[in-house]
Amino acid sequence: MTNNNNNIIREGDFLILAFADGRQIFAQAVKSWKGKSSPPVKINKRSYPTYNLIGLPYGTVLELGSSRLLPLPDGEDLLPAYPSALLDDLGSSSTAGTAATTNNGTTETTSSNATSATAVGTTSVALENEEATAEDNTFPTTDTPAVPIPVEEDDTNNDNDTKNSGNDKMDIQQIQDNRHLVDNNQSQRLAAEEIERLRESGAHGSQIVDMLIENSATFGQKTAFSKAKWIARKQQKHQPRCRVIRCTPLTVCEAIFQSRPRTLLNMREDSLGQILSYANISAGCQVLVFEQCMGVVTGALAQRMGGYGKVLSVYTGQQPTFLEMISRYNLSFAEQFSIKWVHSGDVFGDNNISNIESDESAIDEEKQEREGLHWPCPLQDHTRQYLEKLGSVQEKRDFLAKRCSRFARKLTRHTAEEAKSWLHRRQSDAIVLVVRYDPTETLLGMLPYLAPSSPFVVFCEYMEPLAECFQQLQKQQLAINLRLSGTWMREFQVLPGRTHPSMNMSQSGGYILTGIKLCPTTGKNELDEELIKEIKQQFGGRRGRKKTPPSSNDNNENNNKKSIKRNNPKGNKKRGRLDDNNNVVEATQESNKKLRE
Repeated sequence: MTNNNNNIIREGDFLILAFADGRQIFAQAVKSWKGKSSPPVKINKRSYPTYNLIGLPYGTVLELGSSRLLPLPDGEDLLPAYPSALLDDLGSSSTAGTAATTNNGTTETTSSNATSATAVGTTSVALENEEATAEDNTFPTTDTPAVPIPVEEDDTNNDNDTKNSGNDKMDIQQIQDNRHLVDNNQSQRLAAEEIERLRESGAHGSQIVDMLIENSATFGQKTAFSKAKWIARKQQKHQPRCRVIRCTPLTVCEAIFQSRPRTLLNMREDSLGQILSYANISAGCQVLVFEQCMGVVTGALAQRMGGYGKVLSVYTGQQPTFLEMISRYNLSFAEQFSIKWVHSGDVFGDNNISNIESDESAIDEEKQEREGLHWPCPLQDHTRQYLEKLGSVQEKRDFLAKRCSRFARKLTRHTAEEAKSWLHRRQSDAIVLVVRYDPTETLLGMLPYLAPSSPFVVFCEYMEPLAECFQQLQKQQLAINLRLSGTWMREFQVLPGRTHPSMNMSQSGGYILTGIKLCPTTGKNELDEELIKEIKQQFGGRRGRKKTPPSSNDNNENNNKKSIKRNNPKGNKKRGRLDDNNNVVEATQESNKKLRE
């Protein structure tokens, strides 16, 4: 069943806040977080409530205020467009960036504490105008001026102006150039204490950015691209914004990989997608998964199956340790119920398969207790007394709702014996292995629980363990269609005239070994060694050339040669030849000399 309001943030949902600088932070939409160990979201060492996010659609842009996250109207972006009127006002009241030519032909540039009038309206419009006038090349030519050259209206003094036209063009280019900027940490008159005082007084981030531009001595000398980058950096620091993103396997894996890649064994989001594809995960199948990636793979499998089928997740220790990560997928009740936890001792223990019948005859006390519960269950005396002490009706409803949800979880919770019976009664349709252990021994211990002609996927951040596993599977003839591949991904920036790969990217996303299990009884090769040798002798000649089958005459000739060698093992004393009737003629060395004479 599909939910019509799945695009709306509900109470208790986990979400991701994506910032313009690439940060991605997990958050939870709750009405109140009093009494909890951690706040719903913590940004820049400050906690923010998330009660106002409930009911907002995914994709909403938020701005960080002094005490809460402020939703912005539709059409806003992570980087706000800078107003053009402010730059025009600043440029009209200043003479920053003017240049004067001396008698020696050199150019002296003077600057003031305000911006120049040559600044364009907005940062985004400036980039678009400059790209529209320039050619669409990856490397634009250097003779294109950075700013348009002014055109003289009076044509009477053209002869006198032609001498200085080259100097004027050079002066204009030097105005919009960064070569004369010196990073001496003195171009900004506004001190850090004043910025902090403005922030504590409640000044908006846009006001702080405006004051930084007014007090910058080198802003007017920058090019349009430099101005856009400079303003973007100041907006990310003093006017931060974020976008609300839904938690999916792709976004969850990407968010964790950016901050803590070692916890995922350096598994990128593209590697996770290949694992789900190679394992042929679909609704109604039973998957046996053993992972140590904080539950990212288990949650992705459950969401991919949609609540139909079973996900047998193997864990070590007393209980599963990545339940919190699975809750970030916002799984439905059916998807959550499809995850069955199996202890590693039930999979890799000794004599597991031989003790199935004895385990079935054992009594499951936890299952009997669960079946003994009746719904609706009567309240106990101490529970009734606690309800009578509650004042409002809303408090009683909240208490009973929590108690009902706890009983619902208890009624639907499977026991360890049930999970073990699911593991042994039916072979799984796929195996997914993402662990730090030796993949060879781990996979060989899990293959008996995989049905024949079913796929298995093994992920490892190093290639050598998978290469050894590949050789063992091929040597023992346990699988076919074996394939060892490395995942690789490159991110590109696609902009007119500025298309290039990303400067910072991961080197490798790990390696994946895939294959299909052979049947242990009928999946072996029935050809004996002698037949294989005969086939190799017949068709295994020179590479790229097949041997032709021998004719009857060739067979007779070969047989005659074999008989000659058998009768005369020392070939240096006697020599044999064939006559016209294919009869063997033996002659000594002396008779051969006479024949020659």
